Amino acid sequence: MPGDGGVLGPAVMPRSCLGASPGDKPCDLTVHHLRERKAGPQIPIAVLQCRTHRRAFTVYPFGHIPYGRVAVAPVALNGEMLLSREGEAHPDGRKRPDWEATLFGPAFAAAHDKAVKITDRRWWATETAEQLAVGAAVLGVHPDLSAQDGDAIALRLQVPRLVLRQATGEYERARGRAARGRVLLGVLDHVGADGCCLLDRVLAAGAAAGCWGTVTRWDPASGGARGQVFPGRGAAAG
Repeated sequence: MPGDGGVLGPAVMPRSCLGASPGDKPCDLTVHHLRERKAGPQIPIAVLQCRTHRRAFTVYPFGHIPYGRVAVAPVALNGEMLLSREGEAHPDGRKRPDWEATLFGPAFAAAHDKAVKITDRRWWATETAEQLAVGAAVLGVHPDLSAQDGDAIALRLQVPRLVLRQATGEYERARGRAARGRVLLGVLDHVGADGCCLLDRVLAAGAAAGCWGTVTRWDPASGGARGQVFPGRGAAAG
């Protein structure tokens, strides 16, 4: 939200820091400073300080993660779901989330580039291939993921495990970025479109895949209290 001088700051101030435990004294939180971003949304991120526990932590814009250049799910800074600008709809008439504006954007670009078909495995060391690999990991279809990881991601995404197993085989057999991009788009169609819960599921899946660490999310509905916690890789799904 706009603060002094019209500068955007955190829309929600949590009531506790990450070091707080039940029975502790209330956290005394203040905004230590705002840090300009070199990548991603051009909104300063807030570094909060807890005087009670003598800890500091960073609050990122809704839907974004540290070092991320784009959102991980199609949600606005207020938590509302963003719909595709093209107005594309599912076969049942539902509008599609704007996945193209997220970390899955490279999958859309690859899927629509029919001119490229490469079988040389050295090509997959490029930036585009790495971006596709991250998307595949978050969706639980990267061949390097263990069966246990795949099970955890399917649970967190609320996508049938059989869907991810089949997509994993298709992704591994695909030759060229266009084919792999189409596999990822097919999985996204199964993820659904339920606003804030959509973000929660992607955050939880990415943590389970090892793409980012444990995530704690605050939102207005939590009243500023400690919000949802999505445990990192190896932790049990909540």
